[in-house]
Amino acid sequence: MSWNRATTLDALSGGPVVFHQSPIQVALFRVGDEIFAVDNRCPHEGYPLAEGTVDDSSCALTCNQHI
Repeated sequence: MSWNRATTLDALSGGPVVFHQSPIQVALFRVGDEIFAVDNRCPHEGYPLAEGTVDDSSCALTCNQHI
């Protein structure tokens, strides 16, 4: 397996970053000092989770189509 750099920590300070590694898209989020990576597709309808909302206190990611 090979590794690919997805982004930099500085880039995540401005909000979510989507990493494309065909055919996969990974949404990367920074909450405090932690980095989280998830499939960029809502499991319910397939909407992009990078456009979602993260609750910093609970670290819960909510798809913007389900708010």
